Amino acid sequence: MLQQIDGRQAELKLEMDKRDKVLRRQIALQEQLEEIGRRSERYYRKLQKETKDVDKLDRFSFLNMFRTWTGKQDEIRLKELSEMASAEAKWREAEKMKETLQADLAEIQTELYNPIWQNIEDKWSAIIKEKEDFIFNNNLPECRLLGDLYEERTLLTTLHREIKEAIKAGDVAKRSLQFALKRLDNAEGYSTWDTFLGGGFIATALKHGELDDTENAIHKAQVALQNFQTELLDVREIQVENLQVERGSFITFADYVFDDIFSEWSLHSRIKSSQKHVEQTLNQVIATCDELCKRLEMTEEKETQIQKKIDVILG
Repeated sequence: MLQQIDGRQAELKLEMDKRDKVLRRQIALQEQLEEIGRRSERYYRKLQKETKDVDKLDRFSFLNMFRTWTGKQDEIRLKELSEMASAEAKWREAEKMKETLQADLAEIQTELYNPIWQNIEDKWSAIIKEKEDFIFNNNLPECRLLGDLYEERTLLTTLHREIKEAIKAGDVAKRSLQFALKRLDNAEGYSTWDTFLGGGFIATALKHGELDDTENAIHKAQVALQNFQTELLDVREIQVENLQVERGSFITFADYVFDDIFSEWSLHSRIKSSQKHVEQTLNQVIATCDELCKRLEMTEEKETQIQKKIDVILG
């Protein structure tokens, strides 16, 4: 009888954990959406300012004529264009991320209508009352011990699932970062910028498509990193202590890469710096996934031990 009650309780607990995870995801998405909205506005204002600075340089003035004669005009214009390009790339990434987060939030809100999750707290209270009554009416030490073991097994089952989901998200992040590295390897000729009239997209080199591909790869890596970070927070929420959740560098990954790409440095230094940042982030993800795999093994061992104890009591 107790085994049946604990079985139903375990199933209900898993559903509650799933529901709570979705609720945490909803809160995280709302916070991220607010933050990315502020960043988008900040980058857009920066882009407008840099655009005006470039326009001023392109207008005729005796100061600009003097700079041209002394060879300073091109140097100053390159600096302003690099800042303008960086601002536009980061603004575009923020707008893409905003669309991605809005779509994810809409899916979450639909998922929360799961009929199994309706009145789930009332169902939980009822099954706890049923279990307490059974243990009280059958005052046996084995009953209480079994109850504790079943609860511990349920917790380990949830932890097992969350760690596997985090590892899966980490694998996606690794592949996305590796692809971004390949795009950067192909990004040759990042030495000049061109701007379409009307404030259009700023392209590097002579290949507009090359930057489009690189930008998209960086965006996908950014999305994958944020998903990985969310899964890590879910794991840490349960039980795992000392698990490093690299929030800062994961969330601002794209900004740092775009700063590198559109810097004033030489072509070689610029690409190498971007590659170095992506590689560092990739190494962080790999190290975290390795740690998760160790935690998964430990969890599986504990699950086996708990099951053996249950079998001994029931045997």
